[in-house]
Amino acid sequence: MEIDVEKQKKALLKTQKLLQQEEQKRQAKRIHKLVADLEAGNNEVLSNDEFMEKLPSLLVDYCKKDTSDKAVKLFEKLGQCATSDSKEIRERALMALSLCLAQLSDQQHPELTKMVSQILLTWLQTETEYLSVCTSICKQIQEYGVQLLQEGLLQECYPLLEVFSRIQSGDLEKTNAIRSVVCRAQDAMAVGYILEELTLVILHGRGKRREQAELILTNLGSKATIHMLDKLLACNEREDRLRLVGIIPATGNITVAVLQEYLQKKLPWYGIRNILLIITAIDDPELIPLIMPFLSHEDLRIQQQVLDCITEIVEENLSEYLIKALPVVDDSLKVELVSYLGQLGDNNAIEAFLDLLGTRDSFSLEVRDDLLRKLAIQIRLSHSQRAINLLKMIAEERRDTANIKTDPVLRTVMQSLQVLEERQKSCVVTTLEDDSQDPEQGMLPNEDISYDNDPEGKTAAYQKVHFINIQVGELLGKGRTSEASKLLYERCILAAEEKDFITAEILRDRILEVDPNALSDIISAGEIIEEKRSSSIASSHVSIWQELYDSLTTEEFNALYYSLEARDYAAGALVVEQGEDIPVLFFVNSGQVGMNCKPDKEEIFLKRVGPGEIIGCGPFFDVSVWTVTLTALSRANIHILDREKFIELLSSFPALEPCLSSYCQKTDNVPQLLSMSSEDRRRAVRYPYTRIVKHTLLDKYGTVIMRSFKGEIIDISTSGLSFSIRISKKENARLMLDRGIKTVLPVSGGETYETTGKIVAVRFKQQEETDYSVHVKFTESIEDDMLKRILQ
Repeated sequence: MEIDVEKQKKALLKTQKLLQQEEQKRQAKRIHKLVADLEAGNNEVLSNDEFMEKLPSLLVDYCKKDTSDKAVKLFEKLGQCATSDSKEIRERALMALSLCLAQLSDQQHPELTKMVSQILLTWLQTETEYLSVCTSICKQIQEYGVQLLQEGLLQECYPLLEVFSRIQSGDLEKTNAIRSVVCRAQDAMAVGYILEELTLVILHGRGKRREQAELILTNLGSKATIHMLDKLLACNEREDRLRLVGIIPATGNITVAVLQEYLQKKLPWYGIRNILLIITAIDDPELIPLIMPFLSHEDLRIQQQVLDCITEIVEENLSEYLIKALPVVDDSLKVELVSYLGQLGDNNAIEAFLDLLGTRDSFSLEVRDDLLRKLAIQIRLSHSQRAINLLKMIAEERRDTANIKTDPVLRTVMQSLQVLEERQKSCVVTTLEDDSQDPEQGMLPNEDISYDNDPEGKTAAYQKVHFINIQVGELLGKGRTSEASKLLYERCILAAEEKDFITAEILRDRILEVDPNALSDIISAGEIIEEKRSSSIASSHVSIWQELYDSLTTEEFNALYYSLEARDYAAGALVVEQGEDIPVLFFVNSGQVGMNCKPDKEEIFLKRVGPGEIIGCGPFFDVSVWTVTLTALSRANIHILDREKFIELLSSFPALEPCLSSYCQKTDNVPQLLSMSSEDRRRAVRYPYTRIVKHTLLDKYGTVIMRSFKGEIIDISTSGLSFSIRISKKENARLMLDRGIKTVLPVSGGETYETTGKIVAVRFKQQEETDYSVHVKFTESIEDDMLKRILQ
């Protein structure tokens, strides 16, 4: 019997197919049974390899069909298993979720992708052991986060980044292996173009969108910190810099490591300044040693910023850091630093002051006297003979060149000597014979000390002190010494605040006579008197003019800063008078200055000038006399920049002039004020008049001092004219200012008319710097009829 092989094969294949279908049905029943068991709470089903192999595809099938609710329930159950106490169950649940997430992401199921990602993120927050699936899951979360950022879903992305950031910072305790994986995922999310877009939103966006961008950027790890820091170092806009400085510290501990790395680089001064501002915002005293080396930086602005950072951050042992800074910082900063240290009351500071006094020969001339006065006041708390010896040496040095009546340094030194010597006496004689003393005798016996060279002021001061001494005597008579001392201190401070320094000094020394133990009050009173009398404001000066100084290099800043001369003006003092030829700039640091003009006999008040304003742009940059008068309305401290000193700087720093000129033009409103007040040197109507004529310069006696030269008339009025001329150098143009000048003008009918006047301004034209316009005010006005003939 023959066997049909082909039919046999077909039958076999059919049988195998039927068996396979039956097995698939049985397998499906088993899988569904296991799914039901899992839903019922039997987590052990995850140990079944067959179930684990089929579960991901089953879940994906649920998502495709109308059974997505069943998929959601299974995902939730797997999420519960992911936090099981059993490591094996956790790992298998996570493996299933990870495989599902990979397929869901490919098949565009955003809601379920979000759900699974959230489940995995929740697991990551709680997991304490490193599992084999950890790396792949962190990578999936990272990719999902990048997708959210690309779509601009900042709010949805933030929870993810927050978990990464908390793990990286140690806020969530993890093993080093987990932390390492998370940090790599966090860095991978910091894609360059995403960082750039977020930064733009932070700097130029508004409202909630900006807040969300800040949260994202500050949680994107070290790459984001480096990106923001690089952006900060290249930033020219002040508002943008301040915003970045405020945001970078929020990146957490990683900021410190980045800042340490950057401080090792060779940065421009403003780069170091910005990092110092960030460290100040971090507010961690442990970072102070990191910035201490910059106290000796060549740029004064950096030194000042380090001091500001120290005083802002440090609460304990502040004086320790400042004492270390004292011998290192620039002398102009030492003045305020000495006062600040004195207020802290650290005995170690007194020894530092004495050491500094020993190096007085090296003090900068600009602040030498201020620094000596501050130190002489502060060492009054010293108990050493060294302090007395140093003061005596300084007194001998000053007596050779100064008078105690006119030298405030010598006066302060002698007062400090008196305090220290009185204390030495009180160590031997512990009580003063107050009862035998006339309570109305208010002056100390040292006749060498003079409080002021103003006899009228002295007389008035004695009268005030006389009535105070009556009250003091009554208190002393009742044995109430501390109350008497307190009364003298209060009246002393009141007098100092009222600028009555003669009375204040008398009362301060009276405290010592009444109660030698009230040293703290004596020191405090002396400090306040000196502060009110005058103070070096180098630190505040840098702050006031920060916008100007920010545009300068370290070398340019140092050159400009040390070319300034500081002056104090008493209330009512004349600063500059209208009509003067003084090419200087006045930088008002403190106090108030009145600006007036006087067109005829009547004086007109133009404005009140305060700290942060520059006056004198016209006389300084153009060539003109002062068109206004400046008078101190209160005690004022002003830095002065002389044109000649400035010219010397320009050979080495030519960029200074356009920089300073541009800054001044932003704030110079004198021409507008003069126009509003109707004060114009050429108040008569001006008429355009183009003609080349001859001009001759005259000396103050009206004598011709050089040959005639030609210049083209620009306009003319009955009171003056202006003409253009080419001059090779601006400083040569300045030589013409305030000179007499004779001009010969043609008149109708072939005649000529000769005018004389004074050059009141020489201004260069913007188009070409060698072309200047010369402005002349006539000695005598031209008659209207003659002007008509000239114009014809």
